[in-house]
Amino acid sequence: MDTPDKPSKSWPNDIFVLIPAYRAAGNLEHFLPELLKTVPQENICIVDDGSMDDTETVCNRHGIVCLKNEINRGKGAALRKGFSHLLQKKTTWIITMDADGQHAVADLTSFIHTAHKRRDVGIIIGARSIRPGKMPPARIFSNTVTSALLSLFCRAQIRDSQCGYRLYATKLLKQIPLRFNRFEMESEVILKSCNAGFPVLFIPVQTLYCSTRSHISHIMDILRWLYAILSVWFELHLKKS
Repeated sequence: MDTPDKPSKSWPNDIFVLIPAYRAAGNLEHFLPELLKTVPQENICIVDDGSMDDTETVCNRHGIVCLKNEINRGKGAALRKGFSHLLQKKTTWIITMDADGQHAVADLTSFIHTAHKRRDVGIIIGARSIRPGKMPPARIFSNTVTSALLSLFCRAQIRDSQCGYRLYATKLLKQIPLRFNRFEMESEVILKSCNAGFPVLFIPVQTLYCSTRSHISHIMDILRWLYAILSVWFELHLKKS
C-alpha cells in the first residue's frame, strides 16, 4: 500500500467523499493521489459498480475503502450503497465526486465553506459552464433539457441537474427514500429535497473533461429520466392530496 502525501490542512472528521466507479481504474490511479493531498484515506469511500477491472486493487493500494456491487447496477444504486455505508458513521455531509477525474479537488473547499454558511441546506450542486468549448455538445443537450424540465417540477431554478459533484446533508438523506438505480436518482433527490423543504444551492465549479466518454446514452436515458421524474412528482403530490 502506498503512503499518500499528508493532507496540507485539517480535513473535518464528519465530511466524507464518496466516489461511484464503473470501469474507472485507470482514471482513479491518476486522480486518487491528487485527492489524497486534501482528503485523508479514512474519509474516502469508493463504490465499484461491477467494473470487472482493477478498481479494488487501486483502492487497496491507496488504503481506501472499496465497496462492491458484483454486477453493474447503475450510478444511483452505487451512490445509495455508499450513502448507506457512510450514514452508519458520524457523518454530517457527504461530498460525491465522479471517478473520471473531471472534478477539481480545489473546488472541495467551496462546498465546505458554503455548507458552513448554510447549515439548513439539503444539497449543494456544482454548476458547470454549459456552453460549447467547455462541454461536449451531446452533454449540453441532455443537461439543458433535464435542467429545464426539473426546474418546472421543482418550481425553482435548477442550473445543472447532471453534475455529480455535490454535497449532501446527511439529515436530508436520512429523511427521504431513494429508489432509482441510474443517473436519474440524482434528479430524484433534487425533487425530493425541494419537496421536503431543504434548500438546493449551486456553486460554480471548474469544467474539466479529461475524457469525452460518457455512460449516458442521451436520448434513451432522457426518456427514462422523464419517466422517473414524472413518477416521483406524482408520488409526492398524491401524498399531499
